[in-house]
Amino acid sequence: MTTLTEGGNAPLTGSSPRVRVEGPVDVTALVVNPDGKVAGDADMVFFNQPSAPGVRLDGRALALDLGSLRPGADRVVVVASPEAEGATFAGTTVRLVVEDGASTTEFTPSRLGAETVVVLAEVYQRGGAWKVRAVGQGYDNGLAGLATDFGVDVDEPAEPAAAPVAPAPPAVNFTKGEEKLPVDMRTALNLRKQQVALVLTKHRMTGLRCRVVVVLDVSGSTSSLYRKGVFSRAVERVAPVAAQVDDGAEMQAWAMGGRAQRLENITVGDLPQWLQTYTAKRYTEAEGWNNEKAVIEDVARYVAREPLDIPTLVLFFHDGGVTDNKGTEKALRAVEREPVFWQFIGIGRSNYGILEKLDTLAGRQVDNTGFFALDDLDAVSDEELYDRILQEFPSWMRSYYPAGSPALQGLS
Repeated sequence: MTTLTEGGNAPLTGSSPRVRVEGPVDVTALVVNPDGKVAGDADMVFFNQPSAPGVRLDGRALALDLGSLRPGADRVVVVASPEAEGATFAGTTVRLVVEDGASTTEFTPSRLGAETVVVLAEVYQRGGAWKVRAVGQGYDNGLAGLATDFGVDVDEPAEPAAAPVAPAPPAVNFTKGEEKLPVDMRTALNLRKQQVALVLTKHRMTGLRCRVVVVLDVSGSTSSLYRKGVFSRAVERVAPVAAQVDDGAEMQAWAMGGRAQRLENITVGDLPQWLQTYTAKRYTEAEGWNNEKAVIEDVARYVAREPLDIPTLVLFFHDGGVTDNKGTEKALRAVEREPVFWQFIGIGRSNYGILEKLDTLAGRQVDNTGFFALDDLDAVSDEELYDRILQEFPSWMRSYYPAGSPALQGLS
């Protein structure tokens, strides 16, 4: 076995080496020309585009067929980024292993910390022979930023659409898991992301980054709404908000019944399965009555345990019939100073109790709550839904965070 350090290289004797990366990372390969640039977006191999001529991604391993690389390519750049979106390499060990017939070459970068992406190695051609060079160069601009440096046309968060003169070629999309969705759901997701972008622009928050939490009322009175698919459609329609503003394009989720019940996270790629598990019928493991106070406190504890330098937006779907008005108000006042905005959304009924008075609660330094009712969810357009969801959130952010806070960088 050959062990390399940064800058070291080793010869490859075969034409089909296997490159394996150990650690909690996503692996990417870039097929580049002598000028260090890709010839097109098809030269990027990653989770949403797992193959190119001569390169195939299988989990955290790359199978290379160097004789089958596209014409003009003389190098394959091996890149790793943390599997958890928005994470860095701090406290993480990453090891590269190149298996070349009977020979094995390994490399462990020695200087990783706050970086969000690292070029681990290059498999390159020199004088007609192929070699592997250990690089270990980290960057803090993320996988999309590094890909752009290599000439990849990255699909930025959707901007308001203008009428194009001619169709633009599709760019590389970094919404993780989107490729697993059924075609109709994927199409709807992308159209809705554009609507979210329109609303973000309207409210001067085009660079917004935040964590999104969904709370679903599962009290007994919601049974018919679940049977009719109302809650399934609600979750599917708010998922594009997270796809636009959350680095991992995911949402944390709770059921609110007689007690608070944490559910599995909602990710884009697993959205159909999540909906089938939790919204195809009413979730009964949280008991059948309302306890708003319990879920408010539980979500607040989670935010305290998992702090971020960006805010948390809670989308709380409720069919009305608040059991404890005073307890709910007291719980919301108790979390006033937490970095959380509570957006309550009424669906299906009109008796929302204290929820209707949240915007006018006196005696708070910061208005940390909003409410609107959608008695007929299907009668409201996506743009109107997103506008109402995000209407009060930016003003809360500007009131809650001091000027110059990193959380405000996405607001203008």
